[in-house]
Amino acid sequence: MTYSEAYYEAYKGLPEALEKSYHKLNFDNHCYLRIALDNTFNAKWDNVIKRPAYKNLSKEKLERVVGLLQAYKTDLELLQSHNAKSLSWRKKLKTNTLN
Repeated sequence: MTYSEAYYEAYKGLPEALEKSYHKLNFDNHCYLRIALDNTFNAKWDNVIKRPAYKNLSKEKLERVVGLLQAYKTDLELLQSHNAKSLSWRKKLKTNTLN
């Protein structure tokens, strides 16, 4: 499986699954990738690597992103914590971003 296939497979269906599990989240589909990518790099990801991410991730970083995307399916606290960090790195943290 190529990097892009692994990346796609990890993300495929994730937004819909998370919406079913976590009804109160108001994320757009792309937010889950942003959250996982930012937390993989501990920074706004596209300040660290070129776009598109799936073409520029190392194998190690890809595995980390895929692992986080999968963890978000069962760990709401991790998802919320990572979202807050991501928004902070992007200087977009608001008081009520976790609901």
